[in-house]
Amino acid sequence: MTPDDVLPAAFAVVQSPKRYALLLGSGISRDAGIPTGWEITTDRIQKTAEGLGETIEGKPEDWYQKKYGYKPTFSNLFNGVDTPADREAALREYFTVGGAIPQPTEAHRTIATMVKEGLIGLIITTNFDDLMEQALRDKGISPVGITEGSDQAKMSVIPDQCRVIKVNGDYPNTSLKMTSTDLKNYNKKLSDYLKRIFSEYGLIVCGWSGVDDKGLVKILTQKRVVRRHSLFWCQRDTKPAIPSKIIKNLTPMIIPIQSADEFFGELYTRIKILRRYNRTESMTVATAVKKVCDALRDPRPDLILSDLINTETDHIYQELTSQKYLPEEGSEIVAHEYFKNVLEEFECLTAPLAAMTAMIAYYDDGGNTDLIVDAIERLINVPGPDLRSIQSIQIHDIRVGSGFGKDWFFDLVCQVRYYPALLVIYAAGIAAVKKGNLSILEAILARPKIEKYINSSLQRVPYHDDVNIWSAMAQIPDWILDFNYERYGQHVSVPYYLYRVVQSILQPIIRNELAYDGAFDTFEYLYGLSYLRLASSPLEGKSVTETPLPLLSRVWVNTVRFNGKGTYRFSDPVVSYLKDIQKKAEGSDFFGGDIEAFERRNQEFAEFFGIRAPETGIVYLRGGLL
Repeated sequence: MTPDDVLPAAFAVVQSPKRYALLLGSGISRDAGIPTGWEITTDRIQKTAEGLGETIEGKPEDWYQKKYGYKPTFSNLFNGVDTPADREAALREYFTVGGAIPQPTEAHRTIATMVKEGLIGLIITTNFDDLMEQALRDKGISPVGITEGSDQAKMSVIPDQCRVIKVNGDYPNTSLKMTSTDLKNYNKKLSDYLKRIFSEYGLIVCGWSGVDDKGLVKILTQKRVVRRHSLFWCQRDTKPAIPSKIIKNLTPMIIPIQSADEFFGELYTRIKILRRYNRTESMTVATAVKKVCDALRDPRPDLILSDLINTETDHIYQELTSQKYLPEEGSEIVAHEYFKNVLEEFECLTAPLAAMTAMIAYYDDGGNTDLIVDAIERLINVPGPDLRSIQSIQIHDIRVGSGFGKDWFFDLVCQVRYYPALLVIYAAGIAAVKKGNLSILEAILARPKIEKYINSSLQRVPYHDDVNIWSAMAQIPDWILDFNYERYGQHVSVPYYLYRVVQSILQPIIRNELAYDGAFDTFEYLYGLSYLRLASSPLEGKSVTETPLPLLSRVWVNTVRFNGKGTYRFSDPVVSYLKDIQKKAEGSDFFGGDIEAFERRNQEFAEFFGIRAPETGIVYLRGGLL
């Protein structure tokens, strides 16, 4: 076994903590001197034959069936030891080593450490001994023990506490499944529980051959089950081949090992290394802000900020490309509930990065602008999801009209991947507007490019048509209005949702609500003018009722509205900001350093909406005041 053999399993556990269950067999306890169930069965039959003065030739199980006319089971092998005390006495020799109580192996203890650290929460074992429980108790963990006779209420798949499921029984408390007849079937209660586990959890199998446990193999390989995670199977060279049914139905990733102790030791080592570079819990906005503040005080802030921004961007990018946000294959969903959950998950995921880029846009002198640009460009170029995996979903939503079909839903799922980028653009852009850092604002609005195929040619183009409120998060405006009401107690308007989300991110930077309100509207206007500058004739041949999506700002919604009958009215903070725009832009790269180009777009916007352009005081080089 090499570290590379173990690495995929380590990655899986780190990326999905408590979503992988362990399936442990007798191989995990062999080094402690505990025999397998089959070894106990064979020894018990041998003792029975010796007691009768007979010698067994061939298989002990065949001799027993010929002798008594039925196959051996736990009950008939231990016939006459009906009381718990007698049964324990009869089995004690198998669960002690030289009269001493066996101790957990290194594998048991490593597993217990992984449970304590929140990596594993569910352990299935075919073993009868309590070595796993001992190791857990030594770590201060009190596991929930589950057997075939347990109350169904205990059989939960929620990873809220450690559960040890002893499918073949628990010595000395229950009957044990040891013989081939015993192992053929499980009662419906336990069988249904295991089916849920095998469906909802990934598996790491170690010390279990699957050869004799026919009933467990049957449950594990059941058809018509959506398996959400991978199956890793540890295999020793000296052990029998993996059952063909498992290979065919489950296609496990096989890990060659020498022993359980070695495997779990190496697995935990790889996990520790990966966890240094993979955060398992989201950073809070407050922590993100503090980290940037601390970095900006450092003599070389660029070194620290680069690591912070790139690590956080990597984290978001990996989450998006993993496609975990897609509905589960074959599932039934309520579309608006699913979409609300995705928005909220993306907000939690992105808020730290959005806060950090906003801090840089607000406080930095421009030396770290590239970090913001690179982060945005990566997020706007996240590959689209593979929709083939969700073709079988069933969509239920009583709030959606008859025109809503799967194609529309699939388009929504594709576009929502831009929502994290939108949050970063708005947060950093509003912060730059508030501080008057127009070079940084220019970089945010103009430099990141999205890669798209145009006429069979891959080109880098401005992102505004894809990354705007209406494309990334509000394709169904009524849903956003409902989300507003559910979260904020009022419907208001579609942009109000984004307004409030970004406000919560920027609260440590822009505490005054009136100041934030003005900066938000000003940013949206400048975002729109940037779109007019960068896009190819976006207003040509269009009327107000066909306003391009990047221009549908909060001010537009509140004044012009969707019927196009209202008159666009600039808010006072926007008018005030634009009056001083030339002074703010002096010496900056704003609008490519061409302030006249800005004024031309200002006039173009006003002409399209049939209004008077806000005054800017910008003077043409030829000397005329516009």
